[in-house]
Amino acid sequence: MKLLRCRCWLLLWMLAPGWLSLPAAQTGRLVEKIEIRHVGPPAVSDDLVRANIHIKIGDPYNPDATTDDIRALKATGYFRDIRVEADRTENGGVKLIYVVQGQPVLSEVRFEGNRKYSNTKLLKMVKSKIGEPLDDYKLFSDAQEIKKLYEKAGYQQTKIEPKQSINEQLGRATVTFDIKEAPKVRIMEVQFVGAQAFSQRKLRKQLKTRRHWMFSWLTGSGKLKEEQK
Repeated sequence: MKLLRCRCWLLLWMLAPGWLSLPAAQTGRLVEKIEIRHVGPPAVSDDLVRANIHIKIGDPYNPDATTDDIRALKATGYFRDIRVEADRTENGGVKLIYVVQGQPVLSEVRFEGNRKYSNTKLLKMVKSKIGEPLDDYKLFSDAQEIKKLYEKAGYQQTKIEPKQSINEQLGRATVTFDIKEAPKVRIMEVQFVGAQAFSQRKLRKQLKTRRHWMFSWLTGSGKLKEEQK
């Protein structure tokens, strides 16, 4: 009898790890509770969050389904970060906690490293507005517009990088455009190597790119532009 009891305990010990390693949906555990937890000021109501969650109380717990919920919530554009935590309840079920962080509101725009253009001039190029939710795509576009401004003036190698500083508790963000101005590139000479059928002067007339000369400040010539390379 004692030997049989030992064998039973051994069998349970061998099976237990396998049971624990099964996908949650196969263990029969059901979702007993769904909780919404906000990081910082709520971007939307709990009702809107729940409206985009497909898992319902009483459903078998399936991690793949929570991944689908995260995608659905991300697609709304209201959230910067989303994660789902799963806790075991006293009854052996599952409590799901959807932790959501809303997009912070842009509270300030700064510029660092700019000497060629004033803050006022650069701010006119920025489409991201104070008081609106932070938009990474808009910030990228803003950086590109500032870069074009520098390129047009002949500062081809200037680098623009938008850096974000986010206060999660207040739900606010400060964006600093870090500008590394490069020296102005001037075209002093344009030469055609191996050209024999036409003169250098005639070939140069076919180009939009012009050499720098004493009246370049008036004509705008002598600047290296990306579209003219």
